[in-house]
Amino acid sequence: MTAALNARRDDVPEELKSSIDSLTDTLRAVAAPETKPQDRGAVTESAEALASTLGVISDDSTPGEVRDQLTALVKQVTAAMDAGQDPDVAEEDGSRLFVVAKWTTSALDTIAARKTPQRTGEQLATIVENVNYSMEKTKGAGETGRAGVAVGASIGFLIGPNPPQDSTGSNTAATSSPAEESGNDSEDPTDVGGSSEKVSQYMRRASDPDSSQAERSEALREMRKHTARMKDEQRKAAAAQEEPNAALGEAAEVCVTAIFGTVSERKLSKELEDLTPQSWDTTGVKDFWRARAEGNEVLDVRAFLRNEVNTHAPFEVGALVVDLARMVPLRDLPSTVGIKPTSYCKQAAKYLEENEVSAGDWAAGDDY
Repeated sequence: MTAALNARRDDVPEELKSSIDSLTDTLRAVAAPETKPQDRGAVTESAEALASTLGVISDDSTPGEVRDQLTALVKQVTAAMDAGQDPDVAEEDGSRLFVVAKWTTSALDTIAARKTPQRTGEQLATIVENVNYSMEKTKGAGETGRAGVAVGASIGFLIGPNPPQDSTGSNTAATSSPAEESGNDSEDPTDVGGSSEKVSQYMRRASDPDSSQAERSEALREMRKHTARMKDEQRKAAAAQEEPNAALGEAAEVCVTAIFGTVSERKLSKELEDLTPQSWDTTGVKDFWRARAEGNEVLDVRAFLRNEVNTHAPFEVGALVVDLARMVPLRDLPSTVGIKPTSYCKQAAKYLEENEVSAGDWAAGDDY
């Protein structure tokens, strides 16, 4: 990936060269053996999306206005990712920075696409710039950092369909948006884009070091209010999602991997201690990072232990889904894992319910 970025370096505007250097430095840093696989994967996926965007910027046929917009977004995203490498940043906050970068860079192709409706493209560009600005300034910590994750959870829905294996709600290959699929530029009935854009704007104001304390406090109050509204819109959108055509194992795989990608390891380790092998508990889990279905009854769970050993173990699907449902209530799922992965969690719970295994309120259908 670093070679691909370096190959782009000579073709991009001079102002982007330092951003490319910063991104390659981040890639080298996360290649260290002690880096959590989840963080390394998020940085790599972000770098791939950014490399694609650099190609668009370098293309002579790209309109100047689009080139300027993408240049600003690349600079902002790489600055936020660089903040994740700050030695003073807590591990959990750094992971938050990387997952938000992955979600937001997944939108760049849609922003650049000429067939993307203007309003959709403008909303996405505003969200990407504001969220990454805020994440950079706050180092992914505090209320604004958590709001950044909640906003990022809207991205997959806004950029259009994503394949089942993309369990985080992002989609680096997206070519369409909900408005585009309907053939018009009308406002989405749930207005996920509008509410997410508002939250991003208040995030930025609350994180602006040039604002007074009073201005930042007011922005935080507005951010909280609009975050609540955004989460309501995300729930409406999740409730309206079609039921996925997935077997229990596949639905559980998508759902579990999505939760592993956004819920803190500290919380996962505590809540899953009744299921994890004793050797994992003794050493400590640094990163629950992936689940793979082995039929409909077992998930092969990959983990990275605190002694820097990659390992895996079979987990019974029902027991794991039940524990995760207790950890993340249905009403919090869309803003935690994304709107589309929520439908897979609900589908897994529905299958389990049919087998008289209760996954809490996940099986409640559209009742949020």
